[in-house]
Amino acid sequence: MDPAPVAASEIDQLTLLTATKLRLSAELRTVEQRADRVVVKYQPGRRYLVCTQAQWQLLQLFAGGRTVPDLLLQIIPEGRCPPLREFYELIVKANHHGILQAAGQPLPPPEPPEPWELGFTGPGVRWSAVMSISFGLLMMLLRGVQLSEDFWPLGLGWLLAAGAMSAGYALAACAVRGAGADVYHPYFRWKTPLPHFHVDIDDVVMGGREGAIDAALLRLAPLFLIAGIAAFRLPVLSFPLLCAIFYDLSPLWRSPVSDLLRTLYRDPELATNRDFMFVRNRLFTLLLRSRLLFPDRRFLLISVGATLGWLLVVFLTGCLLLQANALDLVRHFRAAGGFHVTAIVLLAAFAALVLGALGVFGWIALRNLRSWLFDRASNLFQPRATPVDAQTVTESLRRTLLFRDLPQEDLMAIAAAVRPEEYDAGTYVLREGEQGDRLYVVHSGRLSVSQRLHEIKRTDPFGELQPGDLFGDRAVLGDGRRTASVRCVTRCVLLSLSKAQFEQLILPRVSQKDVEDKVQKIGFLQQIELSRDWSQSTMAVFAQHAVFQDFVTGGTMVQAGEAFRFFCLVEEGEFAVMKKHKQVARLRRGDFYGELSQLQDSVSEVTIIASTPGRCLLVPLPDFLQFITRDFAVGLQFEEIGSERLGHPLFVSHH
Repeated sequence: MDPAPVAASEIDQLTLLTATKLRLSAELRTVEQRADRVVVKYQPGRRYLVCTQAQWQLLQLFAGGRTVPDLLLQIIPEGRCPPLREFYELIVKANHHGILQAAGQPLPPPEPPEPWELGFTGPGVRWSAVMSISFGLLMMLLRGVQLSEDFWPLGLGWLLAAGAMSAGYALAACAVRGAGADVYHPYFRWKTPLPHFHVDIDDVVMGGREGAIDAALLRLAPLFLIAGIAAFRLPVLSFPLLCAIFYDLSPLWRSPVSDLLRTLYRDPELATNRDFMFVRNRLFTLLLRSRLLFPDRRFLLISVGATLGWLLVVFLTGCLLLQANALDLVRHFRAAGGFHVTAIVLLAAFAALVLGALGVFGWIALRNLRSWLFDRASNLFQPRATPVDAQTVTESLRRTLLFRDLPQEDLMAIAAAVRPEEYDAGTYVLREGEQGDRLYVVHSGRLSVSQRLHEIKRTDPFGELQPGDLFGDRAVLGDGRRTASVRCVTRCVLLSLSKAQFEQLILPRVSQKDVEDKVQKIGFLQQIELSRDWSQSTMAVFAQHAVFQDFVTGGTMVQAGEAFRFFCLVEEGEFAVMKKHKQVARLRRGDFYGELSQLQDSVSEVTIIASTPGRCLLVPLPDFLQFITRDFAVGLQFEEIGSERLGHPLFVSHH
């Protein structure tokens, strides 16, 4: 209906889907199609969006103006949220088409319709078209088609075909107006084998199914009528008219017959199913799948049957006109070795396809191998342990999340107090369970973080520290007990600060809550699989919403049958998941629970008990919903996790 859209950038979409207040345009027209389809048109810019009834109801919720997260906060608890990829695709396309508008945002350029005055509709229109087509077919069958050796019948027949095609477009435009739709861009098309008057009648979709059928039949009627008259009065003119008829009957390209087949047998394709604009849908696999996926198999079979029938009729008509026997043609073809030539051509085409696919996959593999080699080389490079001057220490401190916003003079005071310490590869800096009173900042090198699993009596590595990371904060803020072991993977230079210096230099400048949010919470989020790919701003928002909760051995996190109104992320310790008095799973550092109860408003089916002393980050339900709706990447991540745990989609599409 309109040109393929150009996808907005990721930054623009992030703003659109998180902070932009959107309002439903007042200049819309809608029409209901069959099979639960609604076509929404932004009238001034002539932009169309095909959606389901459920999708249109979601768009209507923007009538008073609201942000996308606000809408998600309403529809998720109500159980009305579709799959998030589909939902975000709908919002992005509706905004692109001018259906959802934002203040100050440019709208699609205006495209006014043509003031086409004449319009007609009703059963008489269709029956007149059908009778004209039937008359033309009957006359050509009874009178036959003659080939002329003169030039003038071909030229005159060509002119009659061009005139008939022009009349067909004019009549179709009248049917479009009669159905209540608009006519666009009338002009004379010269660059075609049959120059003719042309008019854009694609807006017939707004006139409903009956109007589209009438328009397709009326495009055919004049050509068949003139061909029938020519066959009755002057058969030598029939051949160019017959060629034009075959052209209009072809289902291989945009023709009246292809339009008629689509109208009769194909459901309008949803805008959220292909030509993706949402950045997370523009992956090669999704784009390819959308092209290969063809759910309307009935239409596919009918199109294939119509194409084979059209080819057969063209072939048989050619045989009759050339007075050739079809069986003789087949024998000559086989005698000439035609099947061998065909096999060679097909084999060459298949080989080209295979080689092209191998080339694409080889190119992708080569790029990934190159990236891996670069990463490997950078990991093998180790900084040399050298004396660290005050300016270098200051720059290293500024790389840490805790100190980056401090004034230069405060950083210099801290830099003067820290002590550079060099450690060889394999050396333990901290051991779990020991007492400690020093805070460390990684200046150079890499370190691994591990924690002992008491149930299976082994140590499990769960994270890695790199330059700019900070550790040991739990000991200087609490009772001094180390809760994890830190071991040097490579030679490292660390900047250490005693507890007394921390209390004297850091706490007066940085609050304890900032230390918890920026160091303990964000540092933990950077190490676990769930959140290591989150942006710094996303981690900061989660840290603001989350609170620490300590559990003693035997303490209960949740009882079966309770409504658990928190998202729980295990930071330390082990928890037993019990179902009907049997242990079915264990939660350890980085594991989480409660996202399904938040997204589906359900009660807990299990009891969770602390097997060891533990510590968790808890996010209340309202804050958790706000968190996952403000960042579409996080929302998609939790939707995927929930669907995997349930074994079926978390949010169901209402198609």
